[in-house]
Amino acid sequence: MIAFLHGAPVFGMVERYVESIVRAAREREEVLLVFPDTPALEPFSRLRVQVETFPPGRSAVRDCLSLRDLLRGARPRLVHVTDVWPPALVAARLARVPRVLVTHHTPELPRRDNLAGRLWWRLGWATRPEVIYTSEADRVTDGRPRGHVVPLGIDLDRFGSAKPALRQEASLVGHVARLAEQKGQRYLLEAAALVVARRPDTRFVLVGDGELRDELEAQARSLGLGDHVQFTGARADVPELLASFDVFAFPSLFEGFCVAVIEAQAAGVPVVATPVGGIRETVVHGETGLLVPPRDPAALAEAIVRLLDSPDEARRLAGEARRQVRERFSETRMVEETLTLYAREP
Repeated sequence: MIAFLHGAPVFGMVERYVESIVRAAREREEVLLVFPDTPALEPFSRLRVQVETFPPGRSAVRDCLSLRDLLRGARPRLVHVTDVWPPALVAARLARVPRVLVTHHTPELPRRDNLAGRLWWRLGWATRPEVIYTSEADRVTDGRPRGHVVPLGIDLDRFGSAKPALRQEASLVGHVARLAEQKGQRYLLEAAALVVARRPDTRFVLVGDGELRDELEAQARSLGLGDHVQFTGARADVPELLASFDVFAFPSLFEGFCVAVIEAQAAGVPVVATPVGGIRETVVHGETGLLVPPRDPAALAEAIVRLLDSPDEARRLAGEARRQVRERFSETRMVEETLTLYAREP
């Protein structure tokens, strides 16, 4: 049996990763999936595997002890903690599970912002799990032993054949992400004001929701962007929205592996991004997109205008990026490499 331990109460990129791996693993052996009992994770209940849920918001100690008891009863040969969740790592060791893997998705998140958090962080890593990094840059930065690099992958057909969801009445610059400090949307809006001053026919579409939405909407108003910026909230039709964009802008401040960028590339949209984390492995400046420094609205605006004004260059970059994604970042490849890790002897 393989036991997947998942601690986040929301559904997003990591959860799509879990779905893909679990679907493949269940064809080879028994699977147990443990996750918080929240409406957002209801799709997990339809995966046709054994599931166990727990109340969200419990203390780390209670999570750890209940997971320990569950694993002692289930006796899996392998536990995969699907994102860094220290109580689950400790629980797996207390239950004497033969192999424990953890996927390290994003560096620099504020997971150690209090004494208890720092203590759990140290305890979790002290168990010395095998680490699956989603980018080589993350592995090098983190520097832990027993690390494997398995880049994330996407359903290429879903993004390569979608029809545009938005009418092309203006040049559209798109962005898809949580509305959070990490993603650099403040700088994107500042860049938008610079772009609109030069190209009044340009609109910016920000797809996603998050804790900064009200603040970002207020910023857009204060910049006088008015009808030039649209906040769509979370959307299920991301492939169709991507197919509508002329440029995809992603000014993130830090990343592990950025799925949003390869989704845009798979959709054939030219990308402007920042050279942080795994983005440097998917966007090569002047070959598969354009890179600009983080927190630099002027450089971001200049790169966006460059692609809007140079359709031949935009098509060339987008075409090469799409070819790269099809070769290196398929969901099938990600799943196969992960299952190969599961099959190794402890």
